[in-house]
Amino acid sequence: MPAFAAINLEPEENPDEEIDTSRELQIDEALKRFQAALKLHAQGPDHHQEAAAAYEHLFESDIFRLPEAQSEFDRAEGQAPDGPDPGAHLAFAHALDIAQPAIDDSASSLPQTLYLAYKNHGQFLLDVIRHRVRSGQLDGSSLLQNEPTLTQARRALDEYSAALDQDPSDAELWRRAARIAAFLNGARISRYCLEAAIELDDDPAVDEVEPPSLAEGFAGEQLRQQLQVLSDRVSLSHPAMAPFTKKRMPKALQKYVDPFPFLPDPTKTLVPLKSTTSEAPTQHCHIQVPDPTWVDLGLALLAHARSHGVGAGRVVIDIPEIPDVVDDMQTLVERPKTQDDGEKSPTEQMASADSLTTSKDDHDEAHKAAPTENEAATDDRSLDHNSIAMSRKRSQSVAGLPDGAEEDAVDQKRSKRTRRRETLGETLDSNTLLAAQLQPLQAADKNLFQMTRNIAENLGIEEKATLERLGEVIDSCANDTRTSKLTRRSMVDLRDSLIKFVDENAKILLTKKVAAPIGLSSFLEHSKPGTQEHTSRTPFHETRGLAAFAQKINDGWLDLPEVIFLWIQHLCTSYLGSTWSDAMKRAVVQISSLLHEDIYRRTEYEHLRCTQAGDLEQERVAVDHLVQMQFELHLDIYERITNPNSAVDFATRIETKARLARWFSLAARLSRERVETDDISLPMRFLWSSVFAVTLTDGAEREHVLQCWKSLRDRLAEEPITVNILLPNNAIMPEVSALAADREISKLTTMDFFLGLFQTDLKDPVSVIDSLEPVLNPSSVFTVSEEPEQPDDEADTRELTKSPPAQEQRPITETASQGLRDLWKFLKGTSTELRLFLWTRLGDAYDAIGYKTKQFSCSLKSIEMIIDDFERDPYLGASNETRLPLFIKMLKFLDDLLISALSAALNESSAFEIVDDEHLKQSIAAIAKLSCLLHVPSMYEDEVRVGILQHASNTTTFQSFLNKLREMQVRNWCLLYALLKAGISQNRTAFATPESERADYLAAVHQALGLRKFCKSSNKIFLRMMRVELLKQHPIDNWEDYLGQVLYDLYGLKLGVGLSEVQDHGCPPEKLERKNTMSLVARVSILAHRMPMKDLLKSDLKNTIEHMQQAIGQTKSNQQLIQNLRIFNQTMAKPIHPLRLYDAFKGKIAIDAVSVNTADSTLARHRWFFLLGMIAFTKFKGVDLNRRQTPGATDDLRIGATFLRQQLQFTPDQWDAWFRLAECFDYELDESVLWTADKMNKERADLVKYQRNAIHCYTLALSHSRTAIFEENEEAKDAIHDLYHKFGMRMYASSREPFAMEPFQHSEHKRFVIHDTGADTKDVHSQMQDYKVWKYAARLFKKAMDVQPKQWKNPYMYAKCIWKMYCKPLSDLNHNDQQTRPTIETVIEALERSVEVVNALPKPRHGQDPILEPHYKIVSVIHKLVMLEDVKPQEAADILQRQPYAINDGETYEIKDLEDWDSYIIETLTVLREKDRSNWQHRIFMRHARILFDENAEEQPMVSALAAFSVLKESMLTKTMVMNVWKCDAERPGRHHVYTEQYVRFVVKVLVVLKDRTSFEAMLRRLRKKGADYYHFNDLWQYCCLAYIRLIRKAYNIEPIMEDEFKSTTPEEFDIIATRLSEWCSDPASSSPALSAMQEVVELKKLNGGLMKAGAMDDLINDCYTSLYFKTGKSIPGPDVATLLEAKAQDRISAEARQPEKDSAENKSLNPFSGLLHPQSHETSGTEGGPGDSTPANNDGVQRPRKAGIRRADVLRKADQAVIRAQEGPKPTNGKSRSSVSSGKTPAVDETHDDNVDGDSEGEGEGDGDGDGDSVRGDVDGDVEMKDDEGDRESSVPGSVHDSADDESDLSDVPPEDLLDEDEAQQLMFPNLMRRSRAASEESEEEEEEEDDEGEEDEGEDEEEEEDEEVDNPDEEMGAAPVT
Repeated sequence: MPAFAAINLEPEENPDEEIDTSRELQIDEALKRFQAALKLHAQGPDHHQEAAAAYEHLFESDIFRLPEAQSEFDRAEGQAPDGPDPGAHLAFAHALDIAQPAIDDSASSLPQTLYLAYKNHGQFLLDVIRHRVRSGQLDGSSLLQNEPTLTQARRALDEYSAALDQDPSDAELWRRAARIAAFLNGARISRYCLEAAIELDDDPAVDEVEPPSLAEGFAGEQLRQQLQVLSDRVSLSHPAMAPFTKKRMPKALQKYVDPFPFLPDPTKTLVPLKSTTSEAPTQHCHIQVPDPTWVDLGLALLAHARSHGVGAGRVVIDIPEIPDVVDDMQTLVERPKTQDDGEKSPTEQMASADSLTTSKDDHDEAHKAAPTENEAATDDRSLDHNSIAMSRKRSQSVAGLPDGAEEDAVDQKRSKRTRRRETLGETLDSNTLLAAQLQPLQAADKNLFQMTRNIAENLGIEEKATLERLGEVIDSCANDTRTSKLTRRSMVDLRDSLIKFVDENAKILLTKKVAAPIGLSSFLEHSKPGTQEHTSRTPFHETRGLAAFAQKINDGWLDLPEVIFLWIQHLCTSYLGSTWSDAMKRAVVQISSLLHEDIYRRTEYEHLRCTQAGDLEQERVAVDHLVQMQFELHLDIYERITNPNSAVDFATRIETKARLARWFSLAARLSRERVETDDISLPMRFLWSSVFAVTLTDGAEREHVLQCWKSLRDRLAEEPITVNILLPNNAIMPEVSALAADREISKLTTMDFFLGLFQTDLKDPVSVIDSLEPVLNPSSVFTVSEEPEQPDDEADTRELTKSPPAQEQRPITETASQGLRDLWKFLKGTSTELRLFLWTRLGDAYDAIGYKTKQFSCSLKSIEMIIDDFERDPYLGASNETRLPLFIKMLKFLDDLLISALSAALNESSAFEIVDDEHLKQSIAAIAKLSCLLHVPSMYEDEVRVGILQHASNTTTFQSFLNKLREMQVRNWCLLYALLKAGISQNRTAFATPESERADYLAAVHQALGLRKFCKSSNKIFLRMMRVELLKQHPIDNWEDYLGQVLYDLYGLKLGVGLSEVQDHGCPPEKLERKNTMSLVARVSILAHRMPMKDLLKSDLKNTIEHMQQAIGQTKSNQQLIQNLRIFNQTMAKPIHPLRLYDAFKGKIAIDAVSVNTADSTLARHRWFFLLGMIAFTKFKGVDLNRRQTPGATDDLRIGATFLRQQLQFTPDQWDAWFRLAECFDYELDESVLWTADKMNKERADLVKYQRNAIHCYTLALSHSRTAIFEENEEAKDAIHDLYHKFGMRMYASSREPFAMEPFQHSEHKRFVIHDTGADTKDVHSQMQDYKVWKYAARLFKKAMDVQPKQWKNPYMYAKCIWKMYCKPLSDLNHNDQQTRPTIETVIEALERSVEVVNALPKPRHGQDPILEPHYKIVSVIHKLVMLEDVKPQEAADILQRQPYAINDGETYEIKDLEDWDSYIIETLTVLREKDRSNWQHRIFMRHARILFDENAEEQPMVSALAAFSVLKESMLTKTMVMNVWKCDAERPGRHHVYTEQYVRFVVKVLVVLKDRTSFEAMLRRLRKKGADYYHFNDLWQYCCLAYIRLIRKAYNIEPIMEDEFKSTTPEEFDIIATRLSEWCSDPASSSPALSAMQEVVELKKLNGGLMKAGAMDDLINDCYTSLYFKTGKSIPGPDVATLLEAKAQDRISAEARQPEKDSAENKSLNPFSGLLHPQSHETSGTEGGPGDSTPANNDGVQRPRKAGIRRADVLRKADQAVIRAQEGPKPTNGKSRSSVSSGKTPAVDETHDDNVDGDSEGEGEGDGDGDGDSVRGDVDGDVEMKDDEGDRESSVPGSVHDSADDESDLSDVPPEDLLDEDEAQQLMFPNLMRRSRAASEESEEEEEEEDDEGEEDEGEDEEEEEDEEVDNPDEEMGAAPVT
């Protein structure tokens, strides 16, 4: 058993079976080599050597050694001599099937790889042979004797044989193999291959079928020719040959039959080929052609003729290798991919060849068939696109022909690759995916164009072409490949300009250069038919036939003139059928001019030869065409050199004229000799050329020329078949037709008009208008019918805009002269550019006279003209090469016109004044067509986006071209909307909701553009227009969605409302300007005011509003705003007048503000500032004050108040702004008193200001609300309810502590009153009494109850107001108030109502406490009524038993006396306490304690105090006397500090009764630290300290001392006894009540820190020390005091006598400036003694005795020293003493010295009791801190006042000088001199003692922290924290 087995691994079923992947690796390696060889092969002859090596390397691959790589013949040859073994063969085949069981598709990829390798290598060998032939290394006949060539051909045949073994279905490969076999003279092999090619997929013996592909058709034609050579009629009668014998292959395809025309074919004849004989050496004329093109060949011939002349000699053309063309039907290599787009199939070639006809019928049919051919072409492209993976070879499956039922039986003939190709389309079908990706775009397009069509139909547009165009775009939305379905010529051209991108064409549209104005010469150029009637001929192929021509020249013996003539003769065949390039035409013209004589003579010779022969009709026709071509070309040359702009010299002109005359004469002679035939093209061309020659003749009269043209026109019109001959290579006569003749006639007749037009400058725009308006826009011109006749033609062209009413006006179309009609006729045939120039000139003339609307009309007409020209025959019949540049040029014109028209439509208010209904319809139709046209790039980009197409180029030019088209599309949609808007406004009855129609249409355009991410194009013109339009309209349905998307695209703003989310349209946001923001305020304000403020703060609309406010900026002040602000501030500063409060209910209170009219008044009118203020205010209110744990920042609150004030400066009568501003003041007040009582204790003026401001604002809000009109919704009800409720709360709160009616007191507001006796001051008005305040508040709460009766706080506060009114003594009320004072029944009814309301609320959720305030309130009030004896106890009990939380479930409870009542009320309170599981209702506990302990009673038993204390310890007080009082939700801010102050006073009374000094001390410590949490803290602290002092006196029995016990004690004696007493105190064994009391009081004094005056503390200390001094100090053993004093005096006298002078000199030398610093007086003179002198000396050096008696300060100082020594303990024996008290053995001098030091280091005045913290200080070293050890924690059981000390040392400060006596003041002149001497010696001992003290304090802190955790954890679980 294995040691480990993985349980997450499944064992393989066949662990021994391993799959070999080596074959795949071999195939991959071979494919890589194949690709390398193919790449070198494709690079041409220069890389043939490298390609050959690459192919050799390919055939060294391992796959060619595999058994499957052998052909069937090779395997058969490899069998045993006895013959093949069928069993072995089958076994081998079976083994092959098993060898690769399931390895992808290697079995199918191997044959394909072998097939491609053999086939392409064979083609490579043939390409090498072809290169050698073309380069002149071999000629055609020598190939049969060239052994290397024959060897290569045989190898190529072997390669083709191996390829066909892998895939026998390739008909083209069979055909090529047959051709190589024919070259090798293998007629049998060739025939076999051809027969195999035509019998691939079908059995012709069963049924006669058509050849499924061109390859099989070509093979059949080759086989037919070979059988005809052999005269094998039997084979020709086979059914397989029926298609080839019964039908003939078109001539256009016959040249593609031979796949290798460069190889000789011995099988074409039964006579064997003979080798060419060697020719004698002759002179050769080598023509070097740089590039293999007809142009370069002609230029090379021309250059040789110029340099060497045209002498005799054989011409040899040295031409580079000509690239493969379809001519030769050669493909370089066969690759598994589609053909290139530029490569034409033979079918397309045939179509091009068949289209070369010039008859009228053919021309018309070509135009009619153009859409069909377009559609077929697009379908072919679509088919090519969808069959990407197809190879070039044709088969029946590829052709899409149905397979026969028998095909399954012979399916093995077709390769796996061919069969797999059939299912490729099924497996890779992605139509569903493409449709899903295109669906949003197509849906948007369909909606947009359908809406356009509907609006156009509603406007009465009935133009069929427009509606059909829109319908085509709508129908195309159902197709995935929309661009391939386009049929309109202009749309196809726009698509082709993208798919077949040409930089030169794109630059026409992208150029920013302004086109030069058309001058006379330019006009003449544009007036030619060639500028408009572009030919539809394909461009001349520069290489087709060149190889054969060069081969013919090189094989023959031709001199240079003959070669040139043949070159001209070849080009003559393409003169009519294709368009020459400029270089080609230049070469033809130069050769015709230079070699004119030779060409002319050879032409005459050819004509003469044809005439003499008589049977050479075809050659004669060719000569006729050549002569006519030369005549026309020389005519073109002559016209160019004789025009006014030509600079050719006179001699050249004469020579050219002579050549023209010769060709004219020859052409005329041939015309006369020509036999009439059905082809009339040559006669008509000759007639046209003749008339044009007459036109160019000098001196020809104009009338004669005009008659010639008219005669020619009539001759052309007489023909039964319309003549329309196109000459694409002649500039002066590109068309021969009756229409062209009419244009020439019109040009001649209108020449005078245009000469005058071009000579007229815009300095006289009226004349330009008079000239052009009748010509361009005759429908708008009318003439006066009364005029008999016009003197000349110009009179008909004048527009009479103002005519007398009596004269009848007739349109000019009815009265036009012939000259004007000729002008109209001429313009119809002129170019678009010319007519556009005329419209532009007319528009400029109108602009010059300021007629903008007419200029706008001209722009629209120009657009209509261009769009109409896109559908005219001249454009449709032009060739691609000429039409595409013309199309792009027209787009350029359209772009300029769109810009000018759109600018006028959007910016000119009078743009549509003269645009009538018909004009508007025509313009809308044209712009709609243009929309369809410009939508083509969008379709193209859609297909590129989903992967159907790829961009034709990645250049910046292409991207710029696309961007320009996008900009045009955007501008066009904008202009179309402007036109539709004008149409809708003129036909409003046709639309049910015109504004909705317009908005929906804009949204549809926006959706179509936005999904494609180019609605930002053209500088966001559409977005700007849509924004303006939406803001102008009245609010409609879904306008939020429309406007929200526009704002997001423009500025990145989100409204956050609407039915749909904004989409990302790829628009970079721009900066929001103030002007644009002001226009958005109205709509944004509507949205904001609809939304609840809480939802607004969470929405994107809030960010939008803030962004808008940043753009608007700060409001600028003016005099009106400043005045209103001044009035506002004055109103706020006024005292509260009672009458104003009552007038507010009547709506009579208002502010006399002035009206403001500024730019920002619009903002205020839409309540913008109010909205901003509410956002900031609500953001502050977002976290409820009762829920926060720390003070919050009031920035938002103040910002909100600022905006509200700003709103009121504009709209002072807005009630809700006053209301919200009052709330701001309320919250500012609440924030000031909620967290700390500092401001209540110190800064009450600010609190009064906040309250007054709030009350004033509430008053104004109430007044204006009485006249306001409210909407019937919940939001309005909530607002008015909040006004009543919060106003009532403000009034009630201001009347109660901690505010105590201060806002209603205005003693500071006085006014002067003049009496007879003088001036006096009195109050401005009577102050409002508290009773009136409660009554007013009750009225407000009652109104709030009417609005929302279910709100429990309203009846609760109403009941409290009623109760307070009841409690007011009648003596304090006036007569009216006494009459309306509430009764007991009213009070009880109000209380019960509050309980009823709160009881009706839904039950609280699990874990939440019920609302207990009303329940407690009724219990509290009833108890007070019982105590006041206003209600009997039994009646009170009955009332309480009716309440929901009554005891015993509301059963009757009997009350006999007050004791029973106390028990009952305590039990009721207990029930409420049980409901308060989180201990929030602290008043319940305190009420319970107060019932037990009456704090106001005279006698207070300890039992009651102990019971009350136990109740408090259970719920409120911890072991360390931390008072946990929680702030309830319903508790008013600031009220909490009032409660805590009351509770502390109550607890102090209890502790005094209990005589619990330990708890008292702990409470004092907490109280001192948390002073900011108590209301009236200073008074509270003084009250507690005095109580504690009384408690100490009482505990230690310290009697007060009334007399001074030290009046007979000398200072020396006092110092000695005090020193001994200090030593005694340091002994731990010493004890005394006075000492203990003194220690506690000293600690209390330190804890006080100067907060209260220390008189009471000093009295107690003095009493304690005095008692200790006389009772204990006198009895301490030691030397006699009198003896010590006497010895000390003697020693001092002797010492001073020995060195009096020395000391004086030293003092003077050490301090020479002492006289300046210490000026002597009668008191200080002679006191030079040091600090140690106890009595200063006089002037004589005699000691002055001190006064008898001890000062109070000395006693207090010695008491402090004694307490310090008692805390320090005894001194260490080996340590340095720090004490100044010596033992009895210490000399007296030392004692005196130390005592003086101790006494002088700190001083204090007499015990007057006003100590400020400095009066309780000992020396620096002896002070011990009395600090609170717990920090934020409480100590559990402090041992005594000595266990800890404060960490604030007050002993380092110098006492004030006024408290010191004379000696101390003198000594402390430089106090640091003495202190620094002691500091170094006592530093080490001081540090040791401090470390000991800190260690003891840390132990106490640890114990306190553990107890705090036990006490505080339950509170923390409830989620609240104590305030104190």
